Amino acid sequence: MSNFLNFLRDTPLINGDSSLAQLIRTYIVGAFNLLVGLLSNYIFQFFIFNNIAIPLRTYLTNVGSFSIGVVISYFLSRRIIFKLSTNEGSFKEFINFVLTNLINLILPLIIWYLIDIYRPSIQESEIQFIIATVLISSVILPIKYVIYRLFVFKDSLDN
Repeated sequence: MSNFLNFLRDTPLINGDSSLAQLIRTYIVGAFNLLVGLLSNYIFQFFIFNNIAIPLRTYLTNVGSFSIGVVISYFLSRRIIFKLSTNEGSFKEFINFVLTNLINLILPLIIWYLIDIYRPSIQESEIQFIIATVLISSVILPIKYVIYRLFVFKDSLDN
């Protein structure tokens, strides 16, 4: 396993400073964030908010997962995607990051609202819920990378 990690670390396509390398790292961080998000979504949806009626349960699940995920994602994005120190980010940058990540909160809520209208059973099935969450997240990820690069971390990257 350590040989594989060393290979990844030494590969310019992953470890380089090009936009393509950053985009690839965005997907790596995104995959990790997705796993954290799926786990927190699952815990919120089927354990913590289990006694709350759908669709309110799904909305609360998304807000709870978003709150946890945005903090983790900020530090991972600074360190892994853009190779910036995790200790040097400004409060303004964090606020911009949170505002940008509202895409991760608002867009899924809109999609879940539409799902509730047309196929509410998806929210009750564990497998369908996870598949829908993965699909929603994977569509949003490239949009977020562009916004991070051009808006959120622009000042830190220019230094």
